[in-house]
Amino acid sequence: MLVVIGKEVSAIEKQHWSQVDPLMLAQGERVLRILRDGGHQAFFVGGCVRDELMGRPVHDMDIATSAKPDEVVRLFERTIPTGIQHGTVTVMMEDHAFEVTTFRKESDYADYRRPTSVEFVDAVTEDLRRRDFTMNAIARGLEGEMIDPFGGQMDIERRLIRCVGDAEERFTEDALRMMRAVRFASTFGFRPVLSLWKALLAGRDKLGYIATERVRMELEKIVLGPDPLRGLALLERSGLLRYAKAAQEPAAEMLGAAEMLGAAAEAGANVVAGANAVAGAVAALARRLLHREPPRRALLAALPLLAPAPPALRWSLLLQALGAPGEAASPLLKSWTFPNRTAQEAAGIVRFDEAWEAILAEAPGEREQRRGWIGLQVAFGRETAAWWLHRQQAVVQAAIGDDAKRQADQAILARAAAWHREVQVHTLKELAISGGDVLQAAGRKGGPWLSERLKQLLIAVAAGELPNDRATLLKHVETVVEDDGSKPIA
Repeated sequence: MLVVIGKEVSAIEKQHWSQVDPLMLAQGERVLRILRDGGHQAFFVGGCVRDELMGRPVHDMDIATSAKPDEVVRLFERTIPTGIQHGTVTVMMEDHAFEVTTFRKESDYADYRRPTSVEFVDAVTEDLRRRDFTMNAIARGLEGEMIDPFGGQMDIERRLIRCVGDAEERFTEDALRMMRAVRFASTFGFRPVLSLWKALLAGRDKLGYIATERVRMELEKIVLGPDPLRGLALLERSGLLRYAKAAQEPAAEMLGAAEMLGAAAEAGANVVAGANAVAGAVAALARRLLHREPPRRALLAALPLLAPAPPALRWSLLLQALGAPGEAASPLLKSWTFPNRTAQEAAGIVRFDEAWEAILAEAPGEREQRRGWIGLQVAFGRETAAWWLHRQQAVVQAAIGDDAKRQADQAILARAAAWHREVQVHTLKELAISGGDVLQAAGRKGGPWLSERLKQLLIAVAAGELPNDRATLLKHVETVVEDDGSKPIA
C-alpha cells in the first residue's frame, strides 16, 4: 500500500491520471524522470493534482523539485528563466511547457503580496507548507505516491477550503489569497472553514495593497464562473471588495463601485438561499438598492443562465441590475481595469436595452416598434443586438411570477429576433450609393443635411422600405429634394 505523510492512500489515488491530455502527461513525466535521473526529487504539485482528485480537466502541470534553477537549466535543452530569482524555470518540451520550481520557503513579505526573500530547501513538505490552501498543498510522484502533510485530500472529499497552517499568516503573506478563497468556494462549491473566514474578516483591509488588476482578475473568475451568485454572496458577506483600491473612488453619477458589487452580492446571497425566496427578496433589494420598483427583478437570477463568453453578457446584466446607466457602465469597468473591449461591449448592451425600453414605452404599435428596433440595430450594430437578444432570453427564462407578462415578453423577443434577421445593411459603406452620389443627385452643397439624409436612406434600406439599388436610391433622393422644395445649385 502506498503511504503518504499523515494518512494512507485511498483507491482513487492509486489510479492513473484520467483528467490530463495524454501527450501532456507523457511529456510531464519525462521531465520528472530527467530530474530524478539527475539525482533530484521531483513531483507534480498544485492545481493539477487537485483537479485530478476532483475529476476536473487538468490544463497545465506544475512541477516542484529539489534541483536548483541552474541545475534545471543544465538538464534540459530548452528553458526559459520565467522567475529564476524565485526558483522558477519553464521547461519547454516538444508540445508543452512546464513550470519547474525549486523547493523553497518564503519570508518577510512586502505589501502583503511578494516575498522579499526566498530560501531554497531540500524537502517537499517544507515547500508545500508555504502554499495557500490544503487542497493546493498536495504533491504527486511519478509512481502515483501522494505527499499530503496538511490533509488536502480529506478537505477535498469534505468540500472544504482551509488554509495551510495559520490562516491569518497566509493572508498576511499574500492578501490576494482572500479573493482566491472566495473564488474557489464559488467555482468548486466548497465551504470555507471557520478559521479561514475569521482570518479573512480580520485581514480584509489588506486587500487595499493589492493592484486593482489582480483583484479584477479574481473577480472576473467569480462572475464568469459556474456559480456567480454564490461568489457574489460571499463577497458581500465578507465586505471584502469594499477594501479594494478601485472601490475607494465612486464612479460619477452612480453608485460607488464597492456598493454596486456589494449590492449584487447581497442579492446573490438571497438568490442562493432558495428559489422560493428569489422573487420577493430580489424585488425588495431592487427597491432598496436601485431606488426603483423594477419590472426587471429577474436580472440577477438570470446571471448563471448566461454563458461566460462574451464576458460583456454577464457584466452588462450585473451592472444594469444595479442601476448603472449606460453612460457610466464603461467608466466603471475601466476603473476596475477591465479591457476597453469588455467595457465598451457591456456599455453598448446596457445602452441598447435602455433605448429599446424607451421605444417600447413610446411606440405601442408593432410597426413603430419594428422601425425602432431596426434603427437601434443599425446604430449599435448587429453584434450588440444579437447579444442583447441572447441575454434577454435568459432574463425571460429566469422570470418568476406573472406568466402573462412572461409570455408577452417572449412574444416581443420573438418579433425582435425576426426583425434582427431581416436587417441586411448596417453601415453607410453597404449602401449602393455614396455621399458624393447624393450631392450630385440633389444638386446641393454639402452640409449637416447630407449626413442626416444618408442615415435616413440607411434606415429605409435596412427596414426594407427601399431596395439597395443604385438607380432606385438616386431617384428617391431626387424625389425627396423636389418634395422639400429645395432648389438645385445653378
